Amino acid sequence: MSVYTDVTLVIVCFNSENLIKKNLNELKKFNAILIDNSNSIKTFELVKDLQNVTYLKTFKNIGYGKANNIGVKKSNTPYIMILNPDILINSKAIEILYEKYSKYENIGILGPSLFDINSNRRSNGSISRLKNKMSKVSKYSEKYFAQGDTCYDYVIGCSIFISKDLFLNIGGFDENFFLYFEDNDICDRIYQNNKCVIEVPSAKMTHMQGLSASYNFLTNLKLSLIHKISEYIYYSKYFSSLKLYSIILKHFFDYFQRCLVNLLLFRFKNSFKNMLRLISIFLYLTKLYKIIY
Repeated sequence: MSVYTDVTLVIVCFNSENLIKKNLNELKKFNAILIDNSNSIKTFELVKDLQNVTYLKTFKNIGYGKANNIGVKKSNTPYIMILNPDILINSKAIEILYEKYSKYENIGILGPSLFDINSNRRSNGSISRLKNKMSKVSKYSEKYFAQGDTCYDYVIGCSIFISKDLFLNIGGFDENFFLYFEDNDICDRIYQNNKCVIEVPSAKMTHMQGLSASYNFLTNLKLSLIHKISEYIYYSKYFSSLKLYSIILKHFFDYFQRCLVNLLLFRFKNSFKNMLRLISIFLYLTKLYKIIY
């Protein structure tokens, strides 16, 4: 039994062949499942001869969460490492997560410490927002802190270590989130099941954020809209209707004011950003947002 036989890497790709190429040497060490959400066959050409890599083609972009769910269900190992293609795979870090997961009691999700390409530390989640969640698991927290590890409200979804059984038992990623906030949501459900979300600083990985695909101007606009819509879907799941619509109303007046002020000051770029946020509110409220997926 080892990390190389017990762990499957699940990676959702979207025109990510250049990033996969950087990870080929590490990919060869593990069982891996690549789910390709693009129309391109370039990623397939890179991995077609790798015996340990299963390549799945969706033929259209079905969303990050849904594609990961397909990959996890196809796996045959007790543990899963969900990775973005813009993560530089570090086998030593995955080995540390694997060893910690089997040692810790009441563990749900482990995440590595993340750094950008300039070695700047990336924040996972928040400790301060753990107040209510930690009341359920406080008796375990001292063990984690004693090992130098930290409980967070969530870890970034680009690198998540979890047991396959737990992932499936809590329903996997919520497929209502096309992209963004699926990591916040699954970590919330981990805590609802009286388990912890832990960052392991000794497991270090590099996240080349924003390089998962080559984005043009229109794609970036689309992603901005999706991010805001996913935020409202998340709020609708965990907040009362009164709180949700009070947030949306506040956002509407705030964005409208900023849009107008920036327009009057000829700050067209800032004005446009806030106009996009207003459009995202309209798409969410009218339930028309799926047309941009």
